[in-house]
Amino acid sequence: MTIRRFTVLAILLAVSVTSYMVWRGNEDHREFPEKLEEAIHYCRMRTYHDTNYDYEVSYPSFFEQQPDSLIDEPGFSLFRYWDNWVQIELTTRVVPNEDSLSTQEGMKRFAQLHHAKEQVMHDDSFMLSGPLYINGSEIPNYRYHSKFVRHRRFWFVQMLVYPVNCERAVKRLIQQVDDWKVWRSIC
Repeated sequence: MTIRRFTVLAILLAVSVTSYMVWRGNEDHREFPEKLEEAIHYCRMRTYHDTNYDYEVSYPSFFEQQPDSLIDEPGFSLFRYWDNWVQIELTTRVVPNEDSLSTQEGMKRFAQLHHAKEQVMHDDSFMLSGPLYINGSEIPNYRYHSKFVRHRRFWFVQMLVYPVNCERAVKRLIQQVDDWKVWRSIC
């Protein structure tokens, strides 16, 4: 092998190795929850307005909204994110307060119904959170965080369901649930 041929092969090899290293260096090697946290933190929020009960709720722009035409329950809305075997749902619903429960009585009843581990009460609302149960069975590695607002003979409910390993990633959404004002003040 001549020196010239060896030099050309060495240069081609060096260029190939360098190109591969640059290409691999541009990949995002962070874990999915960390990428999701960044996406939620910097995303634009959209506002959904329910025409049946006139409430509003904000949701991340990259969540998919379930079309109203597919929902039979008045006052119900669903926003979903599904990727990398992870599902996150933000729902709102209006539940009749048929027994005219006080906020404290409502918190006690719904905390038991939803297996709440954490409970926080305010004047006309309360927050519940804990492991997710569906039809009496715990769904492994999933949690919920919800807010119930009492208004006349209804409970306005917003609930966030998320995987345990994404709790830090959905921190902005948990805060949004806590801060939820069912109706915007008109100023």
